[in-house]
Amino acid sequence: MRTKGYAFDNASEQAGSHHDALADLLDGSTRELLGELTELDGKRCLEVAAGAGSIAAWLAERAAEVVATDIAPQHIPARARLAVRRHDIVADEPLGIFDLVHARLLLGHLPRREEALRRMVAAVAPGGVLLVGEFTPAPGNFVTYAPDEATADVLTRYMAAHTAALVAAGFDLAWPQRAPAAFVAAGLTEVAFQVRGGSWRGGDPGCRLLRASIPQLRDALLAQGLTDADLAAATEALGDHRVIVNGFHFIQISGRAARRRGAA
Repeated sequence: MRTKGYAFDNASEQAGSHHDALADLLDGSTRELLGELTELDGKRCLEVAAGAGSIAAWLAERAAEVVATDIAPQHIPARARLAVRRHDIVADEPLGIFDLVHARLLLGHLPRREEALRRMVAAVAPGGVLLVGEFTPAPGNFVTYAPDEATADVLTRYMAAHTAALVAAGFDLAWPQRAPAAFVAAGLTEVAFQVRGGSWRGGDPGCRLLRASIPQLRDALLAQGLTDADLAAATEALGDHRVIVNGFHFIQISGRAARRRGAA
């Protein structure tokens, strides 16, 4: 996906690596929680800003009827029970009513995130579920272990610049903490959140995700004071399995649309 405030581009050369790393890093947690929240067989599901469609494809494989959307949907695979739509959640007409609406790593980037949330809530059928996943930086130092001081220094400076670049593009660091209250204000019930985090090693999915982001954010990172030499060193360090960093926390917020009166 690429839209105002969203720093990553489905048309970039790094999009495939970016999507693969995200799927390896997050799909397990997402699938687990989706399975806990709702039955999938025969349900209508909307995947907003689907990226490469790994979750949309998984839902379709479990006999759900899935609509996967993105403003740049070219990476979403063809599957039975999976319809692909080019769609902007904050600008285009609604696509219908669904038993499950899911979006991952979207709302924190959008300037009109509250409007996007209201549109997603409006798309949830009575008794249906909305699930949103967001990243937030983990507290504490980013670098847990590096083989030398120069590597620790460049990674520390890289992460500070990475965060500043996203904030400058419109990313809201505080959104994941505000999201549960926003779910309640939007009329959802049974609102809950789950937080997962931990260390990432160089070369593992989390660090592969960061490596894929460097060329996409290059101009913004240089504007934050890094050099091309810094970016090359950070890229190399993020592939070094000796490196251990404090990975982002992944927060999944869920809520249920009120059931009609008299419904079971």
